[in-house]
Amino acid sequence: MPETVVLQNGEPNVDKWATRVRTPVVVQNGEPNVDKWWATRLRTRTTKGDSFELASYVQNLAESGPDPARSFGNSCELQTWGRAILGESEGRCLTSGPLAADLRCAVGLDKVLHHFGRELRRNGTKSGCRGTQAERIGTFISHDWGSRGSLKFMSLLLIFNSGAAAVIAVSVSVTVALMQAYDVMPSKSSKRLVGGMVYITRSGEASLCGLVAYLFILCFWQRILSLCGRSASVFLDKLCINQENEEQKERAILGLAGFLDISDRLIILWSPSYFDRLWCAYELASWLRLSRMKDTTLMPIHLAPALLAITFSMWSSIIIFIYAITIRSYFLGKDTQRSGSDVLHFDMVTGVAAFMCAVVGGIILPTHLSRRLANSLRLLPQQLESFSIREANCFCCSHDHVHPETKKDLPCDRRLIYKMLLQWQQDFTGSGESFTTLEAFDFRIRQKLKPWVLRTIGGAHAPFRLLLATISVPFLCSTMDFLPAMIQLGGVPAFRLGLDAALQSFVLGPCAATVIMMISAAGFDCKDHVGCDLLLTLLKSTASLIVLAVIWTTINIPRTMLEHVGWQLAAGAVLVVPTIAIFCCSCRRRAVGGIE
Repeated sequence: MPETVVLQNGEPNVDKWATRVRTPVVVQNGEPNVDKWWATRLRTRTTKGDSFELASYVQNLAESGPDPARSFGNSCELQTWGRAILGESEGRCLTSGPLAADLRCAVGLDKVLHHFGRELRRNGTKSGCRGTQAERIGTFISHDWGSRGSLKFMSLLLIFNSGAAAVIAVSVSVTVALMQAYDVMPSKSSKRLVGGMVYITRSGEASLCGLVAYLFILCFWQRILSLCGRSASVFLDKLCINQENEEQKERAILGLAGFLDISDRLIILWSPSYFDRLWCAYELASWLRLSRMKDTTLMPIHLAPALLAITFSMWSSIIIFIYAITIRSYFLGKDTQRSGSDVLHFDMVTGVAAFMCAVVGGIILPTHLSRRLANSLRLLPQQLESFSIREANCFCCSHDHVHPETKKDLPCDRRLIYKMLLQWQQDFTGSGESFTTLEAFDFRIRQKLKPWVLRTIGGAHAPFRLLLATISVPFLCSTMDFLPAMIQLGGVPAFRLGLDAALQSFVLGPCAATVIMMISAAGFDCKDHVGCDLLLTLLKSTASLIVLAVIWTTINIPRTMLEHVGWQLAAGAVLVVPTIAIFCCSCRRRAVGGIE
């Protein structure tokens, strides 16, 4: 006859069930060992009930010893679990009220990014609180300590520094181009082919100057702001919570919700294991109860390396093209010694050469990284659909409530979090809903948060604004070399050069990233076999190259070969209309993706 499972609020109450079981299944020396059996059962199940009956049993067990009729072990493991369960009675509980003044600390983002994100790595030396007292916190950084620190470092660079890097890089390129146009700086003479006619114009090195500026600002912008006292104010638990003073550390951890209460913005550095972490779920619950999802940014940590790889592959292609022209002049003579057909022929050859070099060093790596991004995002829908806070991992429960290094007993954080969610019950359950608190939180994640998350980061392309701050910058800086020619030529030729620059910067640039990421995510994926994995990367890289070559040809051929400007306008319209449609649909989906 199977044992009857007692139900509580529609869920099995494991406490009542566990105390009624009389047949341990673990055998040691021919006798049942209840310690091992209970420890295994309780590892993931005691927290589903209220654990009061079980706690009482464990307390009696600790005082009088195990029942000799039921076990021949010394019950050490069971007593360890009992002490963890009874830890709540010692006055340890989470709080959501105002933080004490000595705990309200924030740190400058420059300290988080110092030494290329050393503080974001899992292993590091303990230190005291490195933040300063603050009434408000600009940004709360929520992340999983099990994910790679380098990926989180690159993600924060894109979120906080890429916009400034783009503006300054383009400004430097414009300044250099204008100074060369008006003879303030030396410039070279080159031939521009516009509408089948060759024009001798000035050309500069604006793209190289822009690259140097972009790299410098991307890496050190927050450090520059800190010198002016304006670095972004953030909360990172490792830096804002004293790691040396155990009493203060405990107070800060128990008051974690208070840090979110005084934060203006939440950044979630999403990794595939983020929603599997209990403390990450608690941070999310603390923020959801505030109903401030419009102030939330979700950043997949695998998106940053993919975007940066594509960006610098574009830089490398442009620089290869520039140096190919220099090599052309060295071997075949200066532009003034050759006809327009020669210029067109070699410009096409150098363009193809730049694209081929981009395949070897610039497309394969971005495709590989984009495939990793796609693989991680494939896990997201099912992860949200089956989300259960009961199944979330917790450090204490994962190590049987014994610290792996110090061997000291660990109190159970899971019970504290569940009790706090019970206090927030009204924030997660509607008036007509009959869910328990944990069920209501699971429902909110599955039905309310899931659509917003999938609209925000579940697509195959990045937000257009982020693409403008990354992929478009190489094209914006390189086309600034057109400025001296546009000032010199004026009229229709200048207009056609400007149209070419706009199409490269705002169509070819964003489309390059979108094409690579969409093709990388398309079809099936095989990562278990190295040969198959490499073959797929090569095939998808080739497909991306073909599509980008078609877009590049559609932009350049009408400008260089076709005499009438109408052909260039028509080609531009063919490219601009679908580009606007793709990104407008993306923005619209994000706009309606909020949470009630």
